[in-house]
Amino acid sequence: MNKLVLLFPVLRLWMSEFSHPGAKDFSQLAVDLNRASSLSAAEWAPDEDTKQSCQSKGKSGVNYVLKCSTVKCATVYEFTLFTCGTNAFTPVCMTRVGLDKRVARCPYDPRHNSTAMITARGELYAATVIDFSGRDPVLYRSLGNMPPLPARSTTPNEPNFVSVYEIGRFAYFFFRETAVENDCGKMVFSRVARVCKNDMGGRFLLEDTWTTFMKARLNCSRSGEIPFYFNELQSTFHLPEQDLIYGIFTTNLSASAICAFNLSSITTAFNGPFRFQENPRTAWQNTPNPIPNFQCGTLDEGGPGGNLTERSLQDAQRLFLMNDVVQPLTVNPLLTQDNVRFSSLTVDIVQGRDRLYHVMYIGTGEEDHTVLDFIEMW
Repeated sequence: MNKLVLLFPVLRLWMSEFSHPGAKDFSQLAVDLNRASSLSAAEWAPDEDTKQSCQSKGKSGVNYVLKCSTVKCATVYEFTLFTCGTNAFTPVCMTRVGLDKRVARCPYDPRHNSTAMITARGELYAATVIDFSGRDPVLYRSLGNMPPLPARSTTPNEPNFVSVYEIGRFAYFFFRETAVENDCGKMVFSRVARVCKNDMGGRFLLEDTWTTFMKARLNCSRSGEIPFYFNELQSTFHLPEQDLIYGIFTTNLSASAICAFNLSSITTAFNGPFRFQENPRTAWQNTPNPIPNFQCGTLDEGGPGGNLTERSLQDAQRLFLMNDVVQPLTVNPLLTQDNVRFSSLTVDIVQGRDRLYHVMYIGTGEEDHTVLDFIEMW
């Protein structure tokens, strides 16, 4: 594997930077543009009552804009920008053009990790926390023509959300969380979860809640007599041309690794048995998957207001954690590095003379802000 290290000052020669007077604490934003420039600006600040209410709770009355997504409109010359802000710990969202404020789809505190996407049909999927204390995480669907759905009964446990992708009939969420099934003390596991995009929610049981939510553990480890696990997922990149998900995994000791997962391996885990507890006092046990090749239903099959899944509501309520672990594409990570904390990555496919090369561009969280360039042969 070939490696090239570039320092941030060198990269600035090819980078376009954007700033605005009075604005600070910009979040990362990846775009495919020749240059970044301000097309329009809008003052979006909390009102005095909101700021005072926020400050009375011991918080700063500041509006952080956390998530932005673009949605193509009917005309090819226009686009709508959908953005959410914490609004002094009273989150709101709005669309531009046309300042249409909507309910919150971002956390109260900008330090809480969240992720969101807008599907091709205009539905917003967000994974975030929706309470002031940050203890109520949800996977939320809104906008579009489907009914809004939260997921609280099957919610992740103390999660840090990383990414979400629209793949086929499913929405896939990637995150790390405290593992409830681990019996050897508190430990963080990396997860992939999925829901059907046409999930209508249950009736009476799991009403207005996901009925198709499932989650599985992602394994990224260095093999050996005692494997060394990189448990904390930090970033992902979806390579749709080859149905691959690349992930950055770290440890609490600042060691980093990159593993790649085939979408078929994720599907295999979701087709396998479940792991569940009858109650908090009993041991975890395995149970066969009632529908091993589960697929989402269709609107025609379900009918107006019908449940569009093959799963029974009783199964959906208790069976959502998969027993099998999603195994990576290779036995060992594609790359490991000690004493360096990887933070983000992008992967490109380059056709060589006789083979394909996957080029990984990896950002670090170090003070020198380096970008590492690795070439992996396939």
